[in-house]
Amino acid sequence: MALTALAGCTTYLPRYEPQKGAFATGYYENIQTPRLALLEYRLANYFAQSKRPYPVVCAAAERVDLYNEASRARPLDPEVEVKLIVRFPALSPLSRCERDGLDIVAGDTGQPAAIFDVHDLVCDTPTVCLAWAGYYANGQHGWSYFRMTFADGEWRIEREELDIVLTAADPAPQPIPEPRVELPDTPQMAVLKTLLDEQFANPERYATTCATIVQGNQTSQALPDEVEVALIQHYPELAPFDRCVWKDDALVVDAITGERAVIYSVRRTVCPTKDECTAWGGWITANLGAQAWEYRIRRVDGSWTVERTGNGVIS
Repeated sequence: MALTALAGCTTYLPRYEPQKGAFATGYYENIQTPRLALLEYRLANYFAQSKRPYPVVCAAAERVDLYNEASRARPLDPEVEVKLIVRFPALSPLSRCERDGLDIVAGDTGQPAAIFDVHDLVCDTPTVCLAWAGYYANGQHGWSYFRMTFADGEWRIEREELDIVLTAADPAPQPIPEPRVELPDTPQMAVLKTLLDEQFANPERYATTCATIVQGNQTSQALPDEVEVALIQHYPELAPFDRCVWKDDALVVDAITGERAVIYSVRRTVCPTKDECTAWGGWITANLGAQAWEYRIRRVDGSWTVERTGNGVIS
């Protein structure tokens, strides 16, 4: 592949600032972290999309070798990875993204995954750098070339346009795989989707959210693998159930970041007929931090309708 830089107008790319009061990494403001500022930009750009092609995303310090199936991405410094996960709750640890031939998949769910990185960083001066940044996934990559300029106390990022001539050695892009599993069509799942729709529409939600359906008098545990796969594909910001753990039997926290987390669950389902049920659904964040409501679920025209009955409990 032949590359020739083209001159162009300077157009700095948006920073995608975190919401007011949310965690900020400080990489943009640090003249010594151009690589991490660019990595943060690429991740922010991806997570800002309403339709994300890869349900699971990780970040690495260096790219994988496209043609060597044994190649593995080099992990970020643990402190950096934790900071990025706090900044982007939907980001997974690199250990979750595994190589499967030329593909990248989530080791726990088998979902299609992508690994973002910044590589071939060259700094002509301490304030001007060039680098490739993007992702590798399912046998193809989405890397672009960027110029970074440190000005007015922060890194300013712009695309460095390239004249790209493909050669026969360049692999043809592969189609993005479609979700492989459907959500179960059950009254419990209808309630859980109602709860999660409300949760992810709330900009002030906890950064880490887990979900489950409790059968009978069982304690909360992860959904069956195929169901959790389907649910995470439907809600990319949903974390696997084992990310939410109890700390000192008092608070629910993220097992990786230590930040507060929330578990949504549906339980106590009763179905007098095959087309009408009641169930309780809600959330818990602490021993004295929980709320649940009773729902009525009916089968109407081939789909489940969900409504609150008015009964609820708070602790």
